[in-house]
Amino acid sequence: MLVSKLLLLEKGLYFNIAVIGNKKVYNYLKENLDKNIEIEFIEDFKNYTKNPRVYHRVINGLKEVDYKKIYNSIHHQGWLVTLPEIYEYQLLQKLEDINFVAINETDKHITAKRMHGWGS
Repeated sequence: MLVSKLLLLEKGLYFNIAVIGNKKVYNYLKENLDKNIEIEFIEDFKNYTKNPRVYHRVINGLKEVDYKKIYNSIHHQGWLVTLPEIYEYQLLQKLEDINFVAINETDKHITAKRMHGWGS
């Protein structure tokens, strides 16, 4: 599954991953990733955390989300991965405007990084 390759998980490091709105991806990751990696499934964005820097990786499968809230929930040097079913070309600019960096598009998956000292 391409999503697991896009997560860019470094061997031996501890991670928290949030999967928003796609149970199939959540189940795949639960079955195939190291058991020390915490994976949380969030079915509806209204249940998304308000806490800062909770996740190292966020995989989003919902169109109607607050990307600024997602940005704030990601640890410095953490990643956002969006799934193809929500792909919109305009999302690339939107993520840049929120201060994500290293924004890339691969097979309609978008990856974007939060960096320490960039933006708010």
